[in-house]
Amino acid sequence: MSICSFDIFDTILTRSVLTPSEVFHICGVRAVQFGWLSISPKMFQIERVNARDRSCKFIEGGENTLDEIYDELADALELPQETISKLKNLELEVERELLIPVPKAYQMISEARRSHSCVLFLSDMYLPSSFLEERLRHHGFWQEGDRLYVSSELRKSKGKGDLFLKVLEECSLKPQELTHIGNSWHSDYTKPSSLGIKAEYFNDANPNRYESVLQKYANTTNGITSLWAGLSRYTRLTTLSNTSKEGILRDIAASVAAPILTAYTLWILQQAKARQLARLYFLARDGEILLQIAKELAPQLYPEIELRYLYVSRQALRMPGVVEINQAFWEWMFDDTHLLSIESLLKRMCLDRQSAQPIFDELGYSCDRWQDNLTRLERLELRAKLEQHQPLQKIILQVAAQKREVLKAYLQQEKMLDGQAFGLVDVGWRGSLQISLENAFEIFGTRMPIGFYFALDKPTGNLKHKGEVLAFFFNLTNSTGHRNHIDARYVTAMEVFCAGCEGTTLDYAVQADGTVTPVLKHKNNQPALDWGLQYFQTTVINFVCHLVERSPVDFPMTTSPKLLRDALDDLFLTFNNSPTQREAEAFMDCPFFDDPNELYHFYWAMPLRLINVLRYAIAKNEIFVTHRNAWNEASLQVSSPLVKAIFPVAIAQRKFLKRCKKLITGT
Repeated sequence: MSICSFDIFDTILTRSVLTPSEVFHICGVRAVQFGWLSISPKMFQIERVNARDRSCKFIEGGENTLDEIYDELADALELPQETISKLKNLELEVERELLIPVPKAYQMISEARRSHSCVLFLSDMYLPSSFLEERLRHHGFWQEGDRLYVSSELRKSKGKGDLFLKVLEECSLKPQELTHIGNSWHSDYTKPSSLGIKAEYFNDANPNRYESVLQKYANTTNGITSLWAGLSRYTRLTTLSNTSKEGILRDIAASVAAPILTAYTLWILQQAKARQLARLYFLARDGEILLQIAKELAPQLYPEIELRYLYVSRQALRMPGVVEINQAFWEWMFDDTHLLSIESLLKRMCLDRQSAQPIFDELGYSCDRWQDNLTRLERLELRAKLEQHQPLQKIILQVAAQKREVLKAYLQQEKMLDGQAFGLVDVGWRGSLQISLENAFEIFGTRMPIGFYFALDKPTGNLKHKGEVLAFFFNLTNSTGHRNHIDARYVTAMEVFCAGCEGTTLDYAVQADGTVTPVLKHKNNQPALDWGLQYFQTTVINFVCHLVERSPVDFPMTTSPKLLRDALDDLFLTFNNSPTQREAEAFMDCPFFDDPNELYHFYWAMPLRLINVLRYAIAKNEIFVTHRNAWNEASLQVSSPLVKAIFPVAIAQRKFLKRCKKLITGT
């Protein structure tokens, strides 16, 4: 005969908060609201934890019951028995609310019942067996004939091993006839294995490193990050992955991207409500996933707001927004992308070959050179010539005026020019899309928007926003937030997290019926879809849905998400600075578009080339990665062993050269 036993907590059942102590905090919050306590929820949480530790000293084997813990708590807080009884029942009530099944447990128990009709449940736990059986029944795990062994009632534990011996004795089993499955390496694997019991370590519901980071900040976020960590875990457990890569993408989406994007979107909705905005426009394509998140959150926070998606891009908006040829215009035209040819420059200017050829022939650039990638010097020379070419600038302004009329029709169609207060949602980073729209709004004579950004740098070319701009993480336009400089790590990561499933918007077209439709480069963003973008987005939305559906009433969505920024920053830097090998490999085919017309793309994690590392070491290259937007740490992870070995030496060499230069030049 062979029979299986299962640990309960974080094997069969888990909580929607990460640790048991957060249950006590919720109990404290409610007890204070009910008038049962005169101390703070935090103090109650601490005393509840300490009461268990103190009570253990008086119990044989150190395994105490809930009643014994609350007897100790009654003595410490000097509370009447009536209040203690209420608090004890409240804890059971909160546990009922928070306990959720581990999906894979259904499959494990079903397989166990094939070899034996009944299964055993073992738990080192203070909660009563009657409560645990009730929860197991409620979630469909318990069947008649099953047995439950609880440490506090038997004064024996898995950790010490005597609970396993009790099971073997009662069930008349030899050690090799019992298979135990659980999440604790010591109590569920090492200890039973030492007794000759077959043990299986099941750690799916154990917190991953990102959830542990969020949990660290539970005390300073009033328990919010513990809830989010628990919901991240539940999202991981309930989102099916078919491949190893999908498993990695799911974990990153649930544990890193989802908390960051959700906090940002919550903040947007809170700000929109405070300003009584009629609409929020989520700008393509960064706004695609943010709009999906907002649609889930808005009914809870600001149901009156109208949420819309606006097809825009740098390419589609900047030309209509051009009312003069100034420094900012040329900085955009000659934005320092990896590849810049005359052909790509003409696409930015929206000029056709027929109009452009006479001008460029005159300047000495024949058509056979138009596809060549211009060197840095060639770019500077061409820019200097074009800045002095008045006929070209006249043509550009004519094209801009034509584009502006079509844009006006599109914005009218989308109700943006009706005079109601509205906001624009764009991830970042200089608010150039908002500036382009504001230039058009000024001509159209309509009200200016409020821009909501994840982070914001100062605009280039001495430009200024005409409307209000707000930022969640940092705002360099008013010197507030968590950075005093533009952090390129966030720039690239947020571009990946907020990638869109559709192709980029190039232009607008007026249809026969007068409607205006966006002209997309491609119907789908196929490189991103091939990487797994849709699955990534689905996982993020799963997290948001769990947040809406499973958040206890004790966690209202009115708390400012800016209070979570320390936790989110730590979370992000843990991901960015130390990716695992498998995490880095999962982003090797994640596309990153560098050009406004998406004429080419790189990948976020690309192996470092030996020649680039060597040239960086001797100061011949400014960067060691393949392209400027690469994820440095992940790119190193997926590089060859030779590059990995040489890399620290190259970094040290470059630092040495910088010190030498400073000594020689004094700069």
